[in-house]
Amino acid sequence: MIQSMTGYGRGTAGKGINKITSFIKVVNGRYLDIKIRGVEIEPSDYNNIRSILVENLVRGTVHVNIEIENKNNGESLSFNKNRFEAIEKILIDVQKKYGKHLEMSDILNSSDLFFFGDSGSLDSKLLMNSINKACDEVLLMRKTEGEKLKLDFEERLDNLTKMLSKLEKQIPDETDKRVKKYRDRVSELAQDISIDESRVVQEIAILAEKADVTEEVIRLKSHFEQFNKMISKDLPVGRQLNFLIQEISREMNTIGSKSTSNALINIIIIMKDELEKMREQAQNIL
Repeated sequence: MIQSMTGYGRGTAGKGINKITSFIKVVNGRYLDIKIRGVEIEPSDYNNIRSILVENLVRGTVHVNIEIENKNNGESLSFNKNRFEAIEKILIDVQKKYGKHLEMSDILNSSDLFFFGDSGSLDSKLLMNSINKACDEVLLMRKTEGEKLKLDFEERLDNLTKMLSKLEKQIPDETDKRVKKYRDRVSELAQDISIDESRVVQEIAILAEKADVTEEVIRLKSHFEQFNKMISKDLPVGRQLNFLIQEISREMNTIGSKSTSNALINIIIIMKDELEKMREQAQNIL
């Protein structure tokens, strides 16, 4: 089933001063755009968070905010053990490979390893746990919203199908009126001219065929069926739905431009209004 692109989730892991809370908010976006805010995190943690979000969220503008519980009002001093060990390993490798001895103080200062309050080092496992929990809540919200959107689409598709059926029933009468109009016009213009009646009939038939909307009606029926199938798929179909709505709009415009009957034009106006509401909803589909 289709999913909404928007969603919100909150995930918590750990206890006390180790408690990490992650908030994820997703809004509409053409692509996946991830923005992480809050506390300082290691590059490896940043990459792991991105991997989780890319795998699960697929598309949208994603805002991630990470908070650490701090019960000591910023008075506790924390040591970034992971960063210290990673840098120490690099310094040892430099000495082995290049024979150059570097002190850690040559490249770091105390603020790079020691932090007060919520700027302290994060437990990577707890961080990923909180991100996964928040992500699960986003996915649940997306599915819930998707169910509501599906019902709305189905209702509007049903309305469009009924209106198209009403329009289709009026096509024969519209064609007869158009042929009569052509005949009357030819008779008016050729009152004192001898004309080939069979040629007139042939030309009128060609004009009537050019103005016929049967093909457009058939394509609209096909588009409606495709749309109905797409909204039942458990896949990201937002882009396909937007493309299909463009095709439906084009067929409606063609019918409107070919029609001279006020009744048909009024039906098309109502259908386009309904389609515009579907277009707005489709912008929110994953």
